[in-house]
Amino acid sequence: MIMIEKIKYVKDLPLEIDNGTIFNIENQDVSYLTHGFHKYPGKFIPQIPKWAIEKYAKKEETKIIDPFCGSGTTLVEGLINGYDSVGVDIDPLSCLITKVKSTPIQPEILEEMISCVIKNSKIENEVFQPKTHNIDHWFTEKAQRDLGRIRTSIDKVLVKFETIEDVEDYYDCLIVLFSSIIRRVSNADNQSQKTYVSGTKEKIPAEVDTLFKKQSQYYLQKINELYDIWDGKTKAKVIQSNGSPNIGEFVNSEFDLVITSPPYIKSIDYVYNQMAELFWVGDLFELDTQEKQNKKRRNYTGTTLIYKKEYGDFDISDIEIECIKGVIEEIFKDEKNGQKHAYIVNDYFNFMKKHLESMFDLLKENGHYVMVIGNSTVSDILVESADLIVRIAELVGYELENRWSYEIKNHFMGFHRLGRGGKIKEDHVLIFRKPNEG
Repeated sequence: MIMIEKIKYVKDLPLEIDNGTIFNIENQDVSYLTHGFHKYPGKFIPQIPKWAIEKYAKKEETKIIDPFCGSGTTLVEGLINGYDSVGVDIDPLSCLITKVKSTPIQPEILEEMISCVIKNSKIENEVFQPKTHNIDHWFTEKAQRDLGRIRTSIDKVLVKFETIEDVEDYYDCLIVLFSSIIRRVSNADNQSQKTYVSGTKEKIPAEVDTLFKKQSQYYLQKINELYDIWDGKTKAKVIQSNGSPNIGEFVNSEFDLVITSPPYIKSIDYVYNQMAELFWVGDLFELDTQEKQNKKRRNYTGTTLIYKKEYGDFDISDIEIECIKGVIEEIFKDEKNGQKHAYIVNDYFNFMKKHLESMFDLLKENGHYVMVIGNSTVSDILVESADLIVRIAELVGYELENRWSYEIKNHFMGFHRLGRGGKIKEDHVLIFRKPNEG
C-alpha cells in the first residue's frame, strides 16, 4: 500500500481519509460530556472513536467493543451515538471510571446525594483511614481528615438511599468524583506520569472541601448533558479482565466494530500513576496498599516490572515472530539493559499477536478493527510498533484497509524514561478488516 504523507489542519475529521494522511486536529474540545471526568494518562481523543463509529457503524444493531477500554472514551462515544458497546480492561479503577462515564443517571438524584455527602461530611465523627503506612508523606493532616470524612459520608449513601433503583451506579459516580480530586489535594506533583512528591518544587495542595464542591458542580453539569442526549435504550457494559490476550474469555458474542488503543511497549504504569487515588479508593479493589499494588502491576501488558529469572535465559532464538527479529536484535546489543528490554519487546508482540487472533475470532466478516498506536523508543532504538502491528495483523488474516495518523497536542504524562524514551509525538490509526471467508 503506497503511503501519501501530507499534513491536513482540520477542526473535525472528514469521513473519507486518504491513506497516509497526517492530521493536525485543531478542535481542542476533548472533555465534552463525561470525557473529562477523571485525569487519565495516555487516553486517545474522542474524535477518533467518533470518526470510527460514523464511518463503520452502518446499522442500528452494530455492536462495538473496546478490548483495552482505559477510561472509556470509546464507550461514551458509542452511548451517545446510539450503539451498545462493551469495554474490557485489566485495571479496576479504569473500569470504574469507564462505567461511571458511560452510565446515564438521573441528575436530580445525584444532586440530592451530593448535597447529603457534603452536609454530613461536616459533622461526620467517623473518618476513613487509608491503610498505607506512609500516608503523611502524601497528604497533609488536614487533607487526610477532610478526605476521610467525605469518603465515610459517601459510603453511607448506599444505606441512606437504599430504596433508589440502581443506587450502586450513583455510589460509583460519587467514588469517581471523589477520586478525581485526590491528586490535586495531595502533596504529589499534579502532572507527572509517576506519583511522587517533588523535593525541589514545593506544591501547595488544593483545599479538599472547596475542590470537592467545585468538582461536584462540574459532574452534575456533565451528567445532565449526558442524560439529555441519551436515547434511553443504548447501554455500555464494562468487564474487568485478568490481563489475558484472549478476549473471548470475557465476552461470548461477536462484534461488528473494534475501536481501541492498546498499551504501548514499556507502557505507562497505570497503578503507579493512580497510587494516590488508590490509597483512598483502592480498598474497593484490594489495591489499598503499595504491596498489593506492586503485585497487581506485574500483570499489565507492556510492564517493565519483571524479574531477572524471567528474562535471564532469553535469547534471540526464542523469537517466534519473524518480522520483529531485526529490531529485537538491535535492542539486545544494549550492554546495560538489552536482554531485559529485548524480552519485554518480544513478550509485548507475542501478546499482541494472541490478542489479534482472539479479536479475529470475535469479529464478524467484513467487520473492522480500528487501532490507535504510537511507536516507542527502547534502549535508544526506535520500535516502529505501528508497522510491526500491521505485519502481524496480516499474518493473522486481517486486511489493512487504511492507515493515517494525527499529531498529539496534549502530552500530559509523557514518556520521559531518563533520556531513553521521550514523548510520543504522533499516533497512528490502523484500520483492519476481517475479510469474507469466501
